[in-house]
Amino acid sequence: MRVFTLLFFFSFYILFAKEIVPYRYITASEAVSDFVKAGEILVIGTKEGIIDIYDLKSNTIIDKIVLKKQTNILGDEIGVLIPSVDYLNGKLVFVSRKLNTYGELYVYEEKKLIKILDTSEKITFEKIKFVDANRIIINTMGNELILFDIKKKKFLYRKQLNLASFSDFVLSEDKKYLYTADETPLINKIEINSGNIVEQYQQANKRDIFSVDYKNGLLLSGGKDSRVVLYKTPSEYKITMGEFFIYSVGLNPDATKAAFTKNENDEISVIDSKTLKELYLLKGHQTTIIEIDFYAPNELITADEGNRLMFWKLN
Repeated sequence: MRVFTLLFFFSFYILFAKEIVPYRYITASEAVSDFVKAGEILVIGTKEGIIDIYDLKSNTIIDKIVLKKQTNILGDEIGVLIPSVDYLNGKLVFVSRKLNTYGELYVYEEKKLIKILDTSEKITFEKIKFVDANRIIINTMGNELILFDIKKKKFLYRKQLNLASFSDFVLSEDKKYLYTADETPLINKIEINSGNIVEQYQQANKRDIFSVDYKNGLLLSGGKDSRVVLYKTPSEYKITMGEFFIYSVGLNPDATKAAFTKNENDEISVIDSKTLKELYLLKGHQTTIIEIDFYAPNELITADEGNRLMFWKLN
């Protein structure tokens, strides 16, 4: 009987992932739309025109940006969406988007807020990232890819990728390439300096892709077909399945672990990227997860449609 009991618990351990709950929470000023961690600085964009700049070491908000409200058709004042933020060496870049879908581009440095582009450009900003101190890469709702010099205030190129709605992109660690996905089963690898497509990944996903990540030579994708795809090359890949739409994915720095939204209960699965075995199940979110940042070998930050960010340690 004792041998049977030991075998049962050993089998249970093998078959079931370890459940993890957050060890830390941070509450943003409003519902979170995007965030970025840079060292001990956490920048949180919200759906109501507020950006919180948080010092993780002191556990305090050290700065805050509040954009002017807009007026809706009923005459009510409402906040402006901040769809994307990025931070590099003390410089914050972010975009807003108004009710007419057109947006503005801002740079915030040394407590000075400068508007670089306004709504007259008619750009429907969706995601931005620094390429270097002066250049940013932009993708719009309508899937236009833009390389822009914020110092010279100059468009370096504007390229329409296709007519599908943009979903997500990620830069390679050396920032030479961009992997971009939209509401098709296709991922384009793009040379950032030229904007040229150099490779396409289209064999494994069968429906719209919602989220991508790239680290250490591994490309991770997830979307509407519930497939979690780990591409090594366009023709070499592994697939595991979630139980619902895969809204967000993330790789740890050496790509030995992959995380993805698993099911309708807003749980996150963490798998071994080689064996595809589920190692951990992260429980705590109550609404749809919008972002996973697997920033350390065993540490993650995640956000959902509410106003809390959750911090996780895998142990």
